[in-house]
Amino acid sequence: MNGRKTPIKFAINRTDAISWSISAALILLLNTNLKTGEVNWTWTLLIFASALTISRIQEYLMPLLMRRAANWPVQRMLGAYVLVCVLVATIISTLVLIIIQLVKKEVFPARVYVSSGLTYVLMTIAFTSVYVIQQLTDRWKKSLLQQEQLNQALLRAEYDALKNQVNPHFLFNSLNILSALIPEDPENAVNLVERLSKVFRYNLQNNDRVTVELGTELKIVEAYLFIHKMRFGENLQYDLSVDKTDKTRSIVTQGLLTLVENALKHNECSSEKPLTISLFVDGDRVVVRNTFQPKNKQFLESTGIGLSNLKSRYKLVTTAPVEVKETADFFEVSIPFCSASGNS
Repeated sequence: MNGRKTPIKFAINRTDAISWSISAALILLLNTNLKTGEVNWTWTLLIFASALTISRIQEYLMPLLMRRAANWPVQRMLGAYVLVCVLVATIISTLVLIIIQLVKKEVFPARVYVSSGLTYVLMTIAFTSVYVIQQLTDRWKKSLLQQEQLNQALLRAEYDALKNQVNPHFLFNSLNILSALIPEDPENAVNLVERLSKVFRYNLQNNDRVTVELGTELKIVEAYLFIHKMRFGENLQYDLSVDKTDKTRSIVTQGLLTLVENALKHNECSSEKPLTISLFVDGDRVVVRNTFQPKNKQFLESTGIGLSNLKSRYKLVTTAPVEVKETADFFEVSIPFCSASGNS
C-alpha cells in the first residue's frame, strides 16, 4: 500500500446515459427552427461542448467537496454545493457567450448573460443532483446507523444498571433466610449454602446476558424454592409445569427468580396460611401465581425494587408488558417471552 487516496469518480451508469440523452435532445430542440427544421449547429455544438466541460469539472469538484463536507451540517453542505454549481455554470456560460461574440462579431446585452447563466446553473445542478442525492442518502443512512448504535449502548447501560440493582437485593434476602435457618437447622443450613452458591453462580455466569432460556432459569428457580422448602417445610408448596418445547424460549434474565422471590418475601407462609406458588406457560407468557396473603397492608408498595425493576427491564427488551393481576385469593404476574437476540 502506498498510502495514496483513490479519487472518487462519477459512475457511468444507466441514469447518466439517460440524463445525457435527454440533455442532448433538449439542446438540439432548443436550437432548431421548428418551422424550417434548420438547426443552429454553432450554438448546439458550443452548448453541448460546454455541458461536457461542466460535467468533467463537476466530476472532479463534487467528490472533493463531499470529502471536505463530511462533517459539515447538511445546510452548509448544500449551500456549498449550490455555490460551486453557480460559479462553474457562470464561468462556462460567460466563456461560451464571449466565444460566440468573437465569432459573430456582435455584442450581447446583459439580459442574455443572465438568462444564459440561469440556464447553465440549472443544467449544472441537473448533471450533479443524482450524485449529491446519493451522497446525502448514504450520509443519512450512516447517521441512522450511528444513532441506533448509540441507542443500543444507552439501553444496555440502563439495563445493566437495573440488573445490578437486583443482585444486592437478592443477596440481602438470601442472607436473611440463611440467618433464620442456622439456629433452627444447622445441618440444612449447609445444604442451603450449597444451593445458594448454585444460584449465585448462575447470576455470575449470566451477568452479561439480557435474556436467557426459560429452562435454564427454571433450574435455578427450583433450587431457590428448594432452599425455602427446607425452611418452611409443608407450609410451602410449589408446582412448576412447563413443557419441554417451552423451555427453549427466552425470558429476561432473573425474571422468574425475581417473581418467586417476591412471592416468598411479601406473603405469609405458615401452618395457618400455607403458601402455594404455581409457575406455568400461558400462550406467549410465563405466569407466576401465588396465594394472596400479604404480610402487611403495604404489600403493593413493598414490592418496589423487584416488580418495578422487572417492568423497567422488560421495557428495554420488548413492547409486550409485564401484566399483574390481583384477586382476593391470588396474586399473579405474567412475563412475555422475548427474542433471544437480546443476548450480548
